Amino acid sequence: MKITKTEKILSGKFINIFRKFFVTESGKQGLWEYVEYPDPKKRAVAVFAMTKDKEVILERIFRVPRGECTIELPAGSSDQENETEMEAAKRELLEETGFASKEVIQVFEGVLMPGLVNLNIVYFFAPDAEFVGKRGGEDEEEIEVLKVPLDNLVDYILEQSKVTGVADNILGILPILQKKKLI
Repeated sequence: MKITKTEKILSGKFINIFRKFFVTESGKQGLWEYVEYPDPKKRAVAVFAMTKDKEVILERIFRVPRGECTIELPAGSSDQENETEMEAAKRELLEETGFASKEVIQVFEGVLMPGLVNLNIVYFFAPDAEFVGKRGGEDEEEIEVLKVPLDNLVDYILEQSKVTGVADNILGILPILQKKKLI
């Protein structure tokens, strides 16, 4: 496949939208539209945090594009100047949930919706997370903090997925944490 032309369709505050024209090996011409973050070198971070009582910290957050709440891992972007991804993970966990962990371990690097977005994500594990204070978050983030026992996590996610959107990375990171013997 060969990209023949790229056009920027929209320059937004948080995202840019592009259109790429391409030619397949068989000569067929195609078009693909996708979202790009203004600084594609910056990566998103997500935190699988767990309390000493083996409760996983999740959040129910209103998502404007969907017009409803979804259940997700605490996450965000490393968008502060000179902030490492680990610092961003700690900050997002605290801002969104009020929880903090002395230890934060990088677990996995992946891609999010590769057919739509050029965004990479780094997953962290925060063991022994403790509630240290009222969460803050951004004005546009309406967040309810959820604590789900690790032993019931899969059943909880399956049940919740019948009534609301659930981010698939919650269960996607689970076997990696198990393989690395972190949980």
